[in-house]
Amino acid sequence: MGVLTRPVCRRCPLRLPRECYQLETVLAAQFPTLRPAQRGGLALWVYGTLLAGSACQSAILTALRPVVGSGAGHALRQRLREWLYDGADKLAPCATQLEVTGCFAPLLCWVLRWWHGTELALALDATYLGDRLVVLSVSVLYRGTAIPVAWHVTAANRPGAWLAPALGLLAALAPTVPPDGTVLVLADRGLWSPTLWTTIRGHGWHPLLRIRPDATFRPTGGRRQRAANLVPGPGHAWVGRGIAFKHKHVRRAATLVVVWEADQGEPWLVLTDLAPDAVGLAWYGLRVWVELGFRALKRLGWHWERTRRTDPTRVARHWLVLAVA
Repeated sequence: MGVLTRPVCRRCPLRLPRECYQLETVLAAQFPTLRPAQRGGLALWVYGTLLAGSACQSAILTALRPVVGSGAGHALRQRLREWLYDGADKLAPCATQLEVTGCFAPLLCWVLRWWHGTELALALDATYLGDRLVVLSVSVLYRGTAIPVAWHVTAANRPGAWLAPALGLLAALAPTVPPDGTVLVLADRGLWSPTLWTTIRGHGWHPLLRIRPDATFRPTGGRRQRAANLVPGPGHAWVGRGIAFKHKHVRRAATLVVVWEADQGEPWLVLTDLAPDAVGLAWYGLRVWVELGFRALKRLGWHWERTRRTDPTRVARHWLVLAVA
């Protein structure tokens, strides 16, 4: 492994491997608005994550010490920590800090540069870190996993609206999505909202939103009934147009997909604006991939569940490391 010597600051030069600087060059192309110090810090975090097989700071320090030398351990730790800090909290306070929201569109653009086809599935979902934090994220669903491209971090178990952050994440990504493609946005029933439905359609995308098991539906030309009753039992599926819900303020003309898998206790009820013949019965099953993506960020991948950070802003920056890695 080649090693280059380049001081990262006047007081504490670090000897970093050539691959780390090569990664910084890649990041410069993908995130052109980042300043050199921001880009260099991200490269160090990501390289250390890949080397350690973990995004935990302690694991990264252990993996990098043989490369940078044991005498530079304090400087390395300080550089990793300060990259997550606000400008006022840095050892040398400054006005420069990484605004992670500005990285969302470039991150999705990076994924789309490798994309084949015109269909794109996005999942809006939340993951918890015990009773400390909750992360609401938008992820690209791809080959059995999910790549986070936008997220909002907040303290867990506190009252607060989720809709405004969710709409903000979608708005941040919208300019990057090609207008001639088919974009599906999947969300679980806990995130159902008429405003979310309208906003997704306003971007030219298609909602695929799960609704409550006790929801009602009136098929075109038929009578209103519990949506779950449209299938006789496990192993059956139904799709058709009609009016969802019965209250005048929430009635929704839509296509309903009812899928009751043989090994499930209740059916999936999913609303979309697509025509019945344009909907795949198994499409909503793609949302399971986001759970696998969260597992890749946690215990089966970068071990985010071991973090002791509680500051939402610092955690949001750490998530950029997870996403890039």
